[in-house]
Amino acid sequence: MRRGLGRGRSLIVVGAVLALISVPLAWRKAGGIVLDVSTDWGFGGGGLNMFVAAALMLILVVLPFTTETRQVALDRPLAYATLLVVAVGGLLLALADVIGGDEQYSLMPLDAPGLWLAIVAMAITTWGVLELLAEQPPPP
Repeated sequence: MRRGLGRGRSLIVVGAVLALISVPLAWRKAGGIVLDVSTDWGFGGGGLNMFVAAALMLILVVLPFTTETRQVALDRPLAYATLLVVAVGGLLLALADVIGGDEQYSLMPLDAPGLWLAIVAMAITTWGVLELLAEQPPPP
């Protein structure tokens, strides 16, 4: 029986919440002084994949607390690793879209706080998943 969240799952919760917060923030900004300001957020393209994967990670962390035994078959490090691959893949797709676009976007932290927060969130989530993968199974 799992007693608490543990270090890995706690890091996953922090990273997933930060990822969810980052999506409605500005991910890129173009224009300014002469041109109209154009701002995009994370719900387009790969950012949506990251959003869904982060939400599913939170659900996976909470799911064992809904049962009496606190044991759920899906609550395994491999499930978190799979969702992490989807989330990081979505972030990389969003980065490729930002960098490879036609317009010149400003990626400075004040102009694209959502993008930078998403990068930090995925780093924290990766750390948490690595903690889970390195965790020794409890004795029977």
